[in-house]
Amino acid sequence: MVSIPSLWLPILGSSVLVFVASSIIHMLLPYHHNDFGRVPSEDDVMEALRRYSALPPLVVH
Repeated sequence: MVSIPSLWLPILGSSVLVFVASSIIHMLLPYHHNDFGRVPSEDDVMEALRRYSALPPLVVH
């Protein structure tokens, strides 16, 4: 039988590999591309924000 301490390296290594692969896939594939859309009349909104020196908002649809 294999002891648990001898399995820690494969467990941690595979979890890091899965995390990195998942992060890369999430960045490359456009799953969440349409989560953030443009604001209707965005130019007017940006002009109003510039007038008051406000930061642009994050609008989620």
